[in-house]
Amino acid sequence: MEIFRAVFLGIVQGLTEFLPISSSGHLALAQAIFGYEESGLTFEVFVHFGTVVSVLVAFRSEIGDILGALFHGLVRPGQWAHLWKTNPNFRMNWLILIGIIPAGIAGFMVEEFVDQAFQNPLLVGVMLLVTALILWSSRYATIKDSHLDWKKSILVGLAQTLAIIPGISRSGTTITAGMWLKLNPELAAKFSFYLAIPVILGASFIKLLDIFSTGIPQGGLWALVAGTIAAFLSGWVAIVFLMELLRKGKFSWFAVYCAIVGLLTIGISLVN
Repeated sequence: MEIFRAVFLGIVQGLTEFLPISSSGHLALAQAIFGYEESGLTFEVFVHFGTVVSVLVAFRSEIGDILGALFHGLVRPGQWAHLWKTNPNFRMNWLILIGIIPAGIAGFMVEEFVDQAFQNPLLVGVMLLVTALILWSSRYATIKDSHLDWKKSILVGLAQTLAIIPGISRSGTTITAGMWLKLNPELAAKFSFYLAIPVILGASFIKLLDIFSTGIPQGGLWALVAGTIAAFLSGWVAIVFLMELLRKGKFSWFAVYCAIVGLLTIGISLVN
């Protein structure tokens, strides 16, 4: 893979992974417009690693506190009940675990369907329109500073399973679900990003096992590095930009963009 293409796809992956506009939909659109073939498992694993690092950097303080509370709980298992009630960072570890269970189960059950759906630009375009409707609905959510509990974690996790379908935005559905559950938009976004870390790492690990049998393509190391750095930087920018729009109450603006891209994708699929 040439470096220019690797950087381009890395930027697309980083921006669309966290902005509520569907990374899978944009990658499918890029393939349709530019004639790009699938990037391959190795490249996919590397750029996803770049996006995970961008989350870790953007929320390094909060994630450090959460992991610190987890370590504190692991060395004192007898205090788990007390920590659950008194330490929100310790509780967040369990809420994240609860939230990723639905997506993990769904991912194994519909893997073959997802592979086929990704090759169908018409379906991707329609799902982008669905994403637009989901995002637009956030305008009507009643926002309160409600706390996050295990029931809401499950519901947000169930919303995340929709993003298995190419064209449905993972961040869009989870943040909107959180807002409908009366969570503060910033808390809904942070929980969405926290859920992304184990989901992306888990999916990448499974793909990494396949890479061990094939190895890194000869001469492709620099392209992998360039794509990973591009995904990291663009992912970081996307997170900062999204958090700012959430503070300003402009999250639903992405609905217009998704509708335009969805119609464009449908048009391209019909012409081809």
